[in-house]
Amino acid sequence: MLSNTNNEQVISDPAADTAPAQATELVHMSPVVVIDLVVCGLLIAGLSLVAQRFQPDLPLLAFFTGLVGGVLCVLWAVLGRRATCCRLGSMVTLVPMACVFVIQAVQSWAASIDDGSNSRKVALLMTVQVVFCVGMLANLVQERKGPRL
Repeated sequence: MLSNTNNEQVISDPAADTAPAQATELVHMSPVVVIDLVVCGLLIAGLSLVAQRFQPDLPLLAFFTGLVGGVLCVLWAVLGRRATCCRLGSMVTLVPMACVFVIQAVQSWAASIDDGSNSRKVALLMTVQVVFCVGMLANLVQERKGPRL
């Protein structure tokens, strides 16, 4: 009889260990991360508009990536307080945005050698957008690992 009791405890322990892991996946975004994501989205969309104004021949891919990506970040933030899958969705949105902005920043810095100060301004704006995307990704990853102390 004693050995059956031990087997029942061993069987029940793994089920107890998986329950907290599933509960952490169902956590909604914290209000701080939601606000950060909204601000990041608005700044990225705004900086894309400013970059388009400085350099009218800015590639459409970079311009639309900034606008659409910024709007999606705001949308993910609004949904992040209600749904559980929005953290992953916002990460999937920020990664391609960062890649597009890195490519555009490198091209803008290379073009700023020959062109005037507007190319440098656009290069700086693209670099700032890369920093925002990577920083927001870091915040989302850190929050996914667990609450901050």
